[in-house]
Amino acid sequence: QYSVGKTSFIRSLLGQDFPGMRIGPEPTTDRFVAVMHGNDERVVPGHALSMQKDSPFHGLAEFGNNFLSKFMGSNCGADILRNITLIDTPGVLAGEKQRSGRSYDYGAVVEWFAQRSDLIIV
Repeated sequence: QYSVGKTSFIRSLLGQDFPGMRIGPEPTTDRFVAVMHGNDERVVPGHALSMQKDSPFHGLAEFGNNFLSKFMGSNCGADILRNITLIDTPGVLAGEKQRSGRSYDYGAVVEWFAQRSDLIIV
């Protein structure tokens, strides 16, 4: 689903906005956002996250530049993030829009994250 409050849920859980956050009545999250703990609140490009050998996101490079341009990290000082990383996702599009609206394999990317997750909230 899209525009159902995924980003708003994360904002509420954190008790604050996070860098790169966009909320609106229409679908606004068009990328995967890894919301992580960091004292220097900033956005980190997906390419940079995937190139760090010790990064949990290193394997995402296999999905190519089209995906990496739609992936970013968000360093946020919220205490809850000291123990977890949250992934905000673009919504699932219906039918043909799912395939033609994205220039990367959305299903394969979701599967990559799912295989490494302890909990998925739909």
